[in-house]
Formats: sequence, C-alpha cells, structure tokens
Amino acid sequence: MRSSKLEKGMTNIKRNIYKLLLFLLSLLVAFIVYFRIFYNILPMYFGNMESLNKNVLAFGIVVFTLYILLKMVFKLQNKWDGYLLLLLYLFVLTIGLLRPDDSVSLESYFNVNVMLILEDLRINEASWSVLLINLMLFTPMYFLLSFVPFLDDFLKRFIAFFTLILVIESLQSILKVGMFDVTDLLLYIIGFFAGFGVYCCIKKVFRAQKPRNSSQF
Repeated sequence: MRSSKLEKGMTNIKRNIYKLLLFLLSLLVAFIVYFRIFYNILPMYFGNMESLNKNVLAFGIVVFTLYILLKMVFKLQNKWDGYLLLLLYLFVLTIGLLRPDDSVSLESYFNVNVMLILEDLRINEASWSVLLINLMLFTPMYFLLSFVPFLDDFLKRFIAFFTLILVIESLQSILKVGMFDVTDLLLYIIGFFAGFGVYCCIKKVFRAQKPRNSSQF
C-alpha cells in the first residue's frame, strides 16, 4: 500500500517536472515565434499594437497556447486544457475582428461581390497577406470544437462554426468596425475545411502509432 502511494507520488513529481520543462520550452519558442512572425502580423488585425500592455498580453497568449498544445502532444493535459484553448482562441478572434478598443471605425456596408478580391489582389500586394491570414484564421476551429462534448460530429461542428462567422461578420457591420463580406465567409469556410483535413490526417497518424507502441511491449 505504502509502495503504491510512493510510486504514485513519484509519477506526479515526474509529470510536474515534465510540465515545467514544457512551459520553459514554450517560453523560448514563443519568444522566437512572436518576434519573428506575430510582431509584424498582429498590427494588421489589432490596433495600437505599440502598446506594451497589448504586446505582453499577446505574448502571454502565444506562450499558453504553445504550452497547452505541447501538453497535448505529450499526453500531459487535463480535462480543462481544451476548453481553455478554445476560450483563448475566441478571445483573440473577438479582439481581432470586432476591435472593442475602437481602434478602427468604418462605414457599415455589405459586400456580396466575391470578384472584388481579385481586383484588390491585383492593385495591392498587402491584400495577399490579408487573404492568407483570413484563410488560416479559422483553420484551428474544427480541432478546438472537438473539445466540446455536445459537438460530437462534423455537421454539428460546422453549424457552430458557420453560426459564429455569421455573427462575427454581422457584428462587424453593425459596430462599423468592418463590413459583412461574403468573400471573407468563403475564405473562412475554406480554412475550416482545411483544418478538418489536417485534423483527420493527424488523428490518423496517432491511431497508426498506437498499435506500433503496443506491439513493443
């Protein structure tokens, strides 16, 4: 009895050490990724990014996102990590797309002409970066919705996703921080399906590894 408690205690200590090492690794990777990539990209979606507070907040989000993902890779996550990851993601979407800090104010209107993006891409090179970001923006959504118990199949997750992007696009127009853009909706949907494909591939790889690991014992 005592030996089993001792073994359990040693296991918990090892898990905590691994978690600490993963957190330190997350700090290092986040520092490199943030200042090499996000530092230049974030001002395109977030206003007043010269503020120290906003940069600290953004860096913290990157750190904890990487930390949770690493815990999942090494199977050290708890039942709340998936929810926390989803909440962080929704928080970033809200700040980035709805701009509650009033950093952007535009006239409210609708765009249903999907061909306008071709003209934008032709005359403005920065539009290519915006296009890529819009494609990637909702790529993690399918994976994150998989943590919600009642969204247990593709159709339910797609309905939840589609409802969310309709609400976001509508609020952008109502709050005059953007417009209801059908092109954005199409890009978000493409990103969602791309995320679904990546999710299926990764899941298939992990399933293939399980029999190999079990056959070694």
